[in-house]
Amino acid sequence: MTETRGPLAAARKVHDERGLTAVVEFLSAFVLFLVIVSAFLALSQLKLGSNVAEVDRLDQMAIDGLEKLTDSKGHVVLRDGNIRDIENATDDWHTYNATVLLSADLLPAIGDGNGRLDMNRVTALGNVTEDRLIHGLGIDESLNLNLSITILESSDESTIGTLVFNDGASRSSATRGATASRIMHLDGDVVRVTLEVHNAGREASGLRITEFMADPLNGPPEWVELENTDGFAMNLSGWSLASPGAFDMIGSGALGAGQRLICTGNAVTQFNPNGAMMVDLSSSGVLGTGSIDVLASEGDLITLGWTRSGTILTYDIIVVSWDDTWDIQSNHSMTYNFGGDYSSPTNWTATNIGTPGW
Repeated sequence: MTETRGPLAAARKVHDERGLTAVVEFLSAFVLFLVIVSAFLALSQLKLGSNVAEVDRLDQMAIDGLEKLTDSKGHVVLRDGNIRDIENATDDWHTYNATVLLSADLLPAIGDGNGRLDMNRVTALGNVTEDRLIHGLGIDESLNLNLSITILESSDESTIGTLVFNDGASRSSATRGATASRIMHLDGDVVRVTLEVHNAGREASGLRITEFMADPLNGPPEWVELENTDGFAMNLSGWSLASPGAFDMIGSGALGAGQRLICTGNAVTQFNPNGAMMVDLSSSGVLGTGSIDVLASEGDLITLGWTRSGTILTYDIIVVSWDDTWDIQSNHSMTYNFGGDYSSPTNWTATNIGTPGW
């Protein structure tokens, strides 16, 4: 029996060793294959280069920006000239107006500190320009963003799908972009916060002529009312107002979302019942001062312009022209109805004395 088993055992041993060798050879070949594939993919990625890296960079900025926006209350350090008032830094950034926040060191976060969103801070985004939000969130300042907050669940079903906030540069002309979203709670509702980061160009928008006084009675100045119709604040740098033969920059500062600005020929005598932001253009001759008329009620025009930073080219954003068919009466302002063509009298309503800043 022992002699019979011996040859069989030896044969099995040889067979097992050959099988093990085959397995080892297969695994070695497979590992080599993986190394070759990895090297090929690495070379391919190097060949693709910046496009892949750029997409990854945008993705990371969108994710990081959304976390900064929603994870905390934010903070602000005010500036007096070039001096930072660090001792009085506060997370109550939402209590300051648009002009103050324009020059401050700002992280405009909208969290309540307990994992939810704070409606007061969401509303205060209207005092933050898109530029300041981009800077505060650490996004590359050559890029643009779009922010939306949408109600997903609510005890009031009629509000589902409502946009609590929506503004920013349009992504329609972008060649690259990234989006990050987060589900959070806001005043008992469940909302989705979506941040888009993209490379589309940013154009002037939002600032509109809403009312003007061409023929004030008994000494008051001529005036033009502007409104910021955007969700973010509007940086006033680069904006201008012109009448035939005269031109002036509106100035510095920022106008909050939904707020109105009065451009006037005389700030001292200007009717301003609501204490709206005001810019005096008396020195330029764009508007009449009260004793000197510039605009003619029987026919004239006003141009709202915008000059891109770093250039001298001014774009005509809105041109309001009128003639004697408008029949503008003394001491009656003309209020835009947001009906279309700015130079059509059917889109304007005459108001006695006027409602500047309302």
